[in-house]
Formats: sequence, C-alpha cells, structure tokens
Amino acid sequence: MIKFVIMVLSLTLPACAGSPEVRPDINSKGENLLHSGLIAYKKDDFPTALQKFNSALLFYQSLDDTKGVQLSRINLVETSLALNDFAAAEQQLTILKQQAVDGFLDEPFKNRVILLEVKLLFQQQRYNKALAVIEPLLLQLDEQELTGNNALNLLATAARLEALISAGTKSRWLDKFRTALEREPQQPKFQIILKRIDAIIASQKQQYHEALKLLHEALGYYKLQADRRAIASCLEDIAVIELAQNNKSQALEYFKRALTIRAWLKDQYNFDKIQQKIVLINQQS
Repeated sequence: MIKFVIMVLSLTLPACAGSPEVRPDINSKGENLLHSGLIAYKKDDFPTALQKFNSALLFYQSLDDTKGVQLSRINLVETSLALNDFAAAEQQLTILKQQAVDGFLDEPFKNRVILLEVKLLFQQQRYNKALAVIEPLLLQLDEQELTGNNALNLLATAARLEALISAGTKSRWLDKFRTALEREPQQPKFQIILKRIDAIIASQKQQYHEALKLLHEALGYYKLQADRRAIASCLEDIAVIELAQNNKSQALEYFKRALTIRAWLKDQYNFDKIQQKIVLINQQS
C-alpha cells in the first residue's frame, strides 16, 4: 500500500504582551521532543515515537500552543497507524476533525488530516469509504498539477484503492497516475507503487507469474531502502499468491519471514493475522 512522512515543524512561541523575557529553552523543548519522536519513527521504534509525541502533546497543551498540540496529535495518528492501533488513531483523528469543523485547525494541516483518515480507512480495508474521502482532494487538481510528491501521493493512493475495489475494471485514477509518472519518470518510489498496483490487478486476473515478478521487484527496492513495513507487506502479498497456486511450503516460508519483521516492529495486529494464516495452512497440510 501507499506510505505518509511525519512532519517536524519549527514552532515559534510568542510571548504574551508585557512578558519580561522570552525563554528560548521553552521553544527548544517541544521541538526536541518532536525531533526525538521523528528519529524513533524513522528507526521503526514506534513505541518510543509514541512516548515522545505524547510528551510533546502534553508540553504544548501546558502552553496553550494550538499549532504544537495539533502537530503532536497528527504525529500520534501516524505512529498509531504504524502500529495498527486503530482505536488510538481514531481518538486523535476525531479531535482534529472536530477542530477542522469548528474552524480551529491550522490551515496547512487540513489536507493532512484528510489523508490520515484515508490511511486509517485503507488499513481497515474500508476501501470504498477511503476513496470517497480522498476524491474531493483529487478533483481539486487540474491537469497541470499532476506531478510533484503531493499530487503523486494522492493519485497513488486513489489508484490503489480503485484497483482493490474494481478488480481493474475501472482505471480513472490509475490512468492519471500512469500519465503523471510518464511526465515525471525519475520517481522510483512511485514507480514501485505502480508495480504493486499492477501486481494487484495481475493477481485478480490470476496472472500469478506476472504478479510475483512485479512483487519481487518491489521487494528488492524496499530492501535497498531498509523499509521494514513495506518489506513485510510485500512478503505477505507474495505468500498469498503462492498460496493461491497451492504452493503451501513457499507460502509458509514467506509468511514466516514477514512474521519475523512484524515481531521486530511490535506490530501485534499484523503479527496475529499472519500467525492465524500459518496455523490454518499447517492444519490443511
């Protein structure tokens, strides 16, 4: 599936009128907590990232710093989603969405919150709802704006949702995604996402050899990037296709490799799902 980057912004804390001095240590403490959380997130140490972002949230709440609070909540959603903790992600998203309705959400964060909701729905496999949420953002793009990371992220997400929903029979956003990549070919991350989307469609058509070829290409790329979540996801997709061909021993091998990575990531949700599949295969052998 498609990945979103956690932001750490420079936050300025203005002194109230009449304040005798500005404390630079206060400015830096919140940013340091966010920065530490980002470093932990990039190292796939999501429990530590959660701890740092929670501390940042409390810190900014103590100063009534709205932007800092909102940024902390956004990063908490992203990290909770990395751990597939849907309840925690929904809790923070509900607050952010209400602030958007009430007019209190900082303008640069509005689209970000929409995309995080889409990501949550995607991970919950609520594909139709996710596509309905993201389409208004896509419709705001004109033909001259279908390049750059933001537009490509939108198109990649919609194209993948479209493929999962329609089994390749509808390709409105997929066609636009292909066109955008033709205009901007030096985008290896998005080229790999396109391969994964094409693998979904090939698998749906029972073109398993083609699907496996595309997924192994994606797996090689993610290994070079040391992207553990993407590696595990590809391994699971490969296992599913091997199982569809009744190659149970190969499927077990790939599932077990994915299981090891999910354990390292402390991703209990996916760990349990894979373990259940392994048990089922062993029972049927």
